[in-house]
Amino acid sequence: MKEERIMRRGFSLIELMFVVAIIVILAAVIIPNFTGITDRSKIARVSEDFSNFATALELYRADWGTFPTASTAAVPVASATAVFFKELTGQGTTNATTNKTITGFEGGIQYVKEDTLKNLVSPYNPSDTYYYKTDAAGHAWVLYVKDAKGKYVWRSDSTSALQTTTTAPTP
Repeated sequence: MKEERIMRRGFSLIELMFVVAIIVILAAVIIPNFTGITDRSKIARVSEDFSNFATALELYRADWGTFPTASTAAVPVASATAVFFKELTGQGTTNATTNKTITGFEGGIQYVKEDTLKNLVSPYNPSDTYYYKTDAAGHAWVLYVKDAKGKYVWRSDSTSALQTTTTAPTP
């Protein structure tokens, strides 16, 4: 008797179940790594924005001897009527073309473009922005934003790393 070989087409049920099991195991390993990506990207954006803003503030202080004062109350960074907004964009009363810096340069220096400040929005809530606050003398500042959990993510002139608190930070 001759054995006839039957030509198989496709895969057996066991082979298919084995492939599905491998895919499920790989997904179980990979998916948890992607769940925190959006949170990490928001923190990275806030960190970069605060770093750029801190650089502009330090340059301003180097020229004028003090930080642009906001007030002891927090002011939205995007507020075009705020004193510090005008100072950083070269339209202020201290940083005016009629004044000289402590190094003797003419004022009216644009440390940050207007559009850059106006377009700074919170990555946690697009209808919100960053906030800037100084002490009464303008010798210390703090930048902060409220995250999705209601906590404050902030940076000040004395810290370069982001901090998180449950209450609004003060300079």
